Amino acid sequence: MNIHKFDVKKLEKLNNPQRLQMVDLQNLISELDLPSNSVLADIGAGTGIFSQEFLNLIPDSTCFAYDISKEMIEWIKENRVEKMDSRLKADLMEENKIPLEDKVADFVFMITLHHELENGEKLLKDANRILKDNGKILICDWKEGAHHHFVKKESIISDLKNSNFNNIKEVDASEKLVCIIGSK
Repeated sequence: MNIHKFDVKKLEKLNNPQRLQMVDLQNLISELDLPSNSVLADIGAGTGIFSQEFLNLIPDSTCFAYDISKEMIEWIKENRVEKMDSRLKADLMEENKIPLEDKVADFVFMITLHHELENGEKLLKDANRILKDNGKILICDWKEGAHHHFVKKESIISDLKNSNFNNIKEVDASEKLVCIIGSK
């Protein structure tokens, strides 16, 4: 597998508000049925554009935004954290190690990240660790043919199953992204 890592020099591409239009987040939130005071974890947060949008759509929630790029985390801290009234925290993470305690998060999401992972299962097992019992996970990544960097839907589902997630299903929420949810 040819692993692709995002070039931080193209940060503005990640921060384009049109990215929010690629996926029906309201539909996904309805499917996920999360409590309004949920603790969220955005893995591979980039500029935090999806962290901020989920916080806007889920009242009283808080979000931990993580990325392996120091530049991305600094950008989030400088441009988003203050706007979200301490509901957003950003921190650096190692590639497959999320710096949160066990069973803290209600919801983990990864948007256009899975195709960049060398070992999807390793990160998903750590995501499972930080989720509360019955916590939810969302993975959205490029559909085959929609982008030159993609991962097959079957591979994402397999990684989720092998990482002890249940109730795995695809949600039709995007033309360009495959969106898969699961439960701990």
